[in-house]
Amino acid sequence: MIISSRNTLFDYGIFKSKLISIPTICIGNLSIGGNGKTPLTNYIAKILSKNYNVAILSRGYGRLSKGFYLVNTNSDPLDAGDEPLQLKISNPDCIVAVNSNRHKGIIKIINKYPQTEVILMDDGFQHRWVRAGLNIIVSTYQNLYINDNLLPLGTLREPKKEAKRAEIIIVSKTPCNINQDQKSTIIKNLKLNNNQTGYISYIKYGKYKCIFDNTELKNEGDYSVTLITGIVNYNLLVEHLKKLDRKVNLVKYPDHHNYSTKDINDILLAYKRDKNTKKLILTTEKDATKIRKFDMKFKGLKVYFIPIEVIFSNKKTFEKQILKYVKEN
Repeated sequence: MIISSRNTLFDYGIFKSKLISIPTICIGNLSIGGNGKTPLTNYIAKILSKNYNVAILSRGYGRLSKGFYLVNTNSDPLDAGDEPLQLKISNPDCIVAVNSNRHKGIIKIINKYPQTEVILMDDGFQHRWVRAGLNIIVSTYQNLYINDNLLPLGTLREPKKEAKRAEIIIVSKTPCNINQDQKSTIIKNLKLNNNQTGYISYIKYGKYKCIFDNTELKNEGDYSVTLITGIVNYNLLVEHLKKLDRKVNLVKYPDHHNYSTKDINDILLAYKRDKNTKKLILTTEKDATKIRKFDMKFKGLKVYFIPIEVIFSNKKTFEKQILKYVKEN
């Protein structure tokens, strides 16, 4: 009732959303984490940064710093947050900043970096004090918002009807083997309005990369894996590795986990228990931002992360819509 009342006040203009002077794209969701917002933000940043000066603003969930913080490639993840740091490392030429107050954060970016031409808000759909010019909702195939319920019965942060505020709805982490009829049925079931477009996306896992020097591992199939995860949906990664006949020993932590020395010692014990002669430690790109600082603990060991890439079934149409919005605004 509280959430619906708040949204109604915004809908009728009693609470005023502030319009930003430059194109602003919000990448968000209706539910709690694990939907794939950050990989999508990374995807859009790479599209736009070819022709525009792009800034990315995030809340920086789990960080210990307060207020506005400008993220550098060598920032401490405890100050920046793991996902903003991941975005900065992947997009070193983009401005990446964190601020829980999105409007203050955007104004700070515009004043400090007047050359900024586009702002991406990573996870800002519920922050309605800022009126984004283009709203994108990401929802997983495995737990699509239309089949979900509000917390605590489900994972939704606000009612599913609020999807009407988004111009683009993306069904993420879809199995790559579904056919065109199944894709059409998924989009049809979203019951989109005339001003909305639906897309299907997949995850593509890349080659293992060393967390210290980014070099790719050759013959990765020869190694057994001690897998370290601090993400919500780790099952997809485990299933991917098992499909490739990898031997996997899973060590899991909560989402956005801040690793301690004790955690690293536990990880090393799990690694030592693996009796295979060829073995390695594997983690996610997000977790790598936090594990990397324990480099001396991993001296002489093979420690890698597995990158992911977002793939669209209708890539050209999606990218054209994003570029068209920015060009016209």
